Amino acid sequence: MSWRPSFPIALALLFALLLTDLLLKAWAAQNLVNTPVRPLIPGLLSLTYTLNPGIAWGLLSGLTVPLAVLRLAVGLGLILTLWRGRPHPKLALSLALIAAGALGNAVDGLTRGSVVDYLSSPLLDRFSQRLSAQPFPVFNLADVLVLLGVAALLLASARRTPTPPTALTQTQPKGES
Repeated sequence: MSWRPSFPIALALLFALLLTDLLLKAWAAQNLVNTPVRPLIPGLLSLTYTLNPGIAWGLLSGLTVPLAVLRLAVGLGLILTLWRGRPHPKLALSLALIAAGALGNAVDGLTRGSVVDYLSSPLLDRFSQRLSAQPFPVFNLADVLVLLGVAALLLASARRTPTPPTALTQTQPKGES
């Protein structure tokens, strides 16, 4: 089977991002527990620590293991899609980002029983407070990767020019005009 060059590159990127996510979560678990919020980029991004057994805003918090299994299935399914489908490099990049994020949070859910979240955004908090009267959820690199991958997919699909349908040659029976 011949692979497009995008598959090994996408796979290498996926595993590098997954490793980075897991290392950052381990660092956060060692260095941010019981510490005050630390500004990383003042007004925009801060370091904090929380364990999330569900998804954003604590939704589905009683379903930690099923969510982890679902994330694992999505990540592995995307790797399989990359391997078997030999997608265009832009699509491969998008799928690699989503897979890395899904697998990063799956590993956390299966090994810790919760996902380590360590990033907060005062700017997003202000918008979220106005819309829902709740702060924006604390998140992690895996969440950012999924968001970037989905955004890249949406941009790629919006930029695609639809291929015109092939014109069917209509033949008229003899004697008709």
